[in-house]
Amino acid sequence: MPLGLDPTTRFSLLNALRLAEMTLLAYNPVTVIKKQVCGNLGMLCQFFDKSDTQAFVCADQNVLIIAFRGTEMECHEDWQTDFQTKLVSSPDGRIHRGFKQALDYVWEDILKKIDEFQDNKQNIWVAGHSLGGALATLAVDRLTEDEVDVSGLYTFGSPRVGDKDFAEHFDWKIKSRTFRFINDEDIVTRVPPRALGYEHIGTSRFFDCDGKLHDDNILWKQFVSEARSAEVRSVERFHELKHQYPNCADDHKMETYLGLVEKQSIKEKGVKTYKDYLKAM
Repeated sequence: MPLGLDPTTRFSLLNALRLAEMTLLAYNPVTVIKKQVCGNLGMLCQFFDKSDTQAFVCADQNVLIIAFRGTEMECHEDWQTDFQTKLVSSPDGRIHRGFKQALDYVWEDILKKIDEFQDNKQNIWVAGHSLGGALATLAVDRLTEDEVDVSGLYTFGSPRVGDKDFAEHFDWKIKSRTFRFINDEDIVTRVPPRALGYEHIGTSRFFDCDGKLHDDNILWKQFVSEARSAEVRSVERFHELKHQYPNCADDHKMETYLGLVEKQSIKEKGVKTYKDYLKAM
């Protein structure tokens, strides 16, 4: 059974759905990932796990996907990475030190696997949730800097990754192929704060409190404006903010993002259930 991605580099709900499924899959044990990817989808697959950075690369004859696992809310080491907010230099501007270090652990191995798996000029797609969204962003930045063609980047609940120079250079290269999903009160999408020099990249897709998907960021800007004084500067402040926005933890879950994309896909197809959606494909 092939994965089935739309080859378009424009926004595609089908691609958002498939890459959301892969991103959620990244949270599973390697045996579960390989059973789904190798067994059910018939794809080649390699899982990486170094210094608490997890990702997998998979490929068939048409697509190559890099999916990064995100932050486990219970995992203190992950949040230490997230809150190392010092900006360090990169070829395109300054980026988050912790995110850079986390990607460095697996980057050379990922490049080797891309070289091995991309034997039919497969389109490359990159995705990630939370911390994984930040790592996916940096991965795409590195690939495009090396003139590797990337068909699309889809992130879910991603924090900010770099400064204004980084964001501008990144968007100059691949903004039209970058889609950053935000769900209502998901506070991770507001860290690290702009007060520390950080800016978001790409094109936003915002789910409001009713689960309606917005193509623009007007509501997002309104939400940020209302919460500007509550921007996060430390782990302690993050926990305070969780009390201020009681739905933020649920809004951040990858399962929630996948569910919202599924509902939007069902609505677009004009069917009643996800099973009907699959039949209509």
